[in-house]
Amino acid sequence: MQTREQFYRAKQIASAPATPEKIHVYKTGANAGKTRKLNAKPARQGILPISEKTLWAWTREGKFPQPIRMGGNVTVWRASDVQKWIEEQSA
Repeated sequence: MQTREQFYRAKQIASAPATPEKIHVYKTGANAGKTRKLNAKPARQGILPISEKTLWAWTREGKFPQPIRMGGNVTVWRASDVQKWIEEQSA
């Protein structure tokens, strides 16, 4: 029986704080004076207490395992690589 390999996306690894609802008013251009409602986002607790920006910086610097490009805009990390990295950091 084959076991399926598990993968994590950046949003599952990184955490993000909650953001309140905002109203954006366009100041220039064709939409000047118009408003746009930006919805609130709940906090997201990932596997690590870091932002996505930090995750990508660590990946570029070689401090975090390299991701796998699945095609298009889908980039994932092997769950086994992430767990191994976490264990190495706590050792």
